[in-house]
Amino acid sequence: MQSLFTQHLAQVQKTVQQALELSRLDGLWIYAGETKPYFLDDQHSPFKINPLFNYVFPDPTAQRSWLYLDGKNRPKVYFYAPTDYWHITPNPPIDAFFAEAFEWQILTDCEQITQYIQPAHCAFLGDNELLANSLGFELINPKKVLNVLHFARSCKTEFEIACIYQANLIAIKGHLAGKLAFFEGKSEFEINLAYLNATLQSDNNVPYSNIVAINQHSAVLHYTDLVTQQPKQPQSFLLDAGASYLGYASDITRSYAFDERCEFAELITRMDCYKLEIIDNLQVGFNYLSYHTQMHRWVSQLLSEFDLVKLPSEQIFEEGISRCFFPHGLGHNLGLQVHDVAGFQQNIRGTHKAPPEVYPSLRCTRDLVEGMVLTIEPGFYFIEMLLNSWRNSPLARFFNWKKIEEFKQFGGIRTEDNVVIRAQGAENLTAKAESFLATVQS
Repeated sequence: MQSLFTQHLAQVQKTVQQALELSRLDGLWIYAGETKPYFLDDQHSPFKINPLFNYVFPDPTAQRSWLYLDGKNRPKVYFYAPTDYWHITPNPPIDAFFAEAFEWQILTDCEQITQYIQPAHCAFLGDNELLANSLGFELINPKKVLNVLHFARSCKTEFEIACIYQANLIAIKGHLAGKLAFFEGKSEFEINLAYLNATLQSDNNVPYSNIVAINQHSAVLHYTDLVTQQPKQPQSFLLDAGASYLGYASDITRSYAFDERCEFAELITRMDCYKLEIIDNLQVGFNYLSYHTQMHRWVSQLLSEFDLVKLPSEQIFEEGISRCFFPHGLGHNLGLQVHDVAGFQQNIRGTHKAPPEVYPSLRCTRDLVEGMVLTIEPGFYFIEMLLNSWRNSPLARFFNWKKIEEFKQFGGIRTEDNVVIRAQGAENLTAKAESFLATVQS
């Protein structure tokens, strides 16, 4: 990883230099962030690092640390490592593979940073604006700087891609454990424990809250309740869960039918096939919206083929019926943030291209560029709220409400892989991780 990180940091330095030149600044001070107390409480929320800090320094535990970058000289890290008997404090990773790339200063007290901070002609990047003001910064999170950094982050270096692949390897272990637990009749709560145990994660350090949904719960897109009681009649299972490696996330979803011979199982298989076909067709220069639209055409085809809507697939698509069954976007950028930055940003100036009105939940309107890492996650759901909006429509008579009611017990389907755009197509990091683990375990 050391050589990959060296290349990564060189690219980051070029990006920082570009941002500084456009903004006419001398340097950037990046604050890692700190835990926040709950309202009227002495307990704190789990720490979540500033992704801009993590972009430069691959240690997501570096709370209250600082970075200084000028785009030319070695970055300086001011690593906070207090002496404390109340809490475990991070040891400075001075022996890590990335350590030699930085000039180090260890801080044992937060106030020590005042000896080094020089705010003149520099920008502060972080969430603590009160701290920035107290230190004399006039430029706090300037748009010109953020636009350049965010646009660069949307195309990953080989180091970042390697981290996301490692996060996929970890997550796949959890998905295998979760699948086994479901078919053993375990509860959502027990399945979540199996996932966390297999991935050696806790609820505090997964990249997002695990979605462990049995039966109708699969129709709630971001379901996180975790019922403790085992299901009396398990019908279906949706597991949307990832992992983190050096701060980089994976985001994987799998759906299962308890009876693998039922019609819903066939629908899952078809959705899996369409997902892989989308991935096989991803190409540099094509807009992400075109793939999202193609998926809606295929969902329309399934609605017709499975006799859920008694209309030709083209009419189902044109009337917008597919949007009732596939209400979210095809996917999103992935990286240090699960929904990573610059999905709508078209250039370093920050030009924003919103999704079309008919697809308001689409998270990416970009043309595909080599190095982008994205999720491809088509869905097919039976959501009462959305179905109700069609019950009084002139087209309601074409809905096979009896069959739809039968399918509602399954909730829905989502199938999601993580891919990197290459010059000649897409590399499926999730499928690569699954294949590797299958080889190792066989």
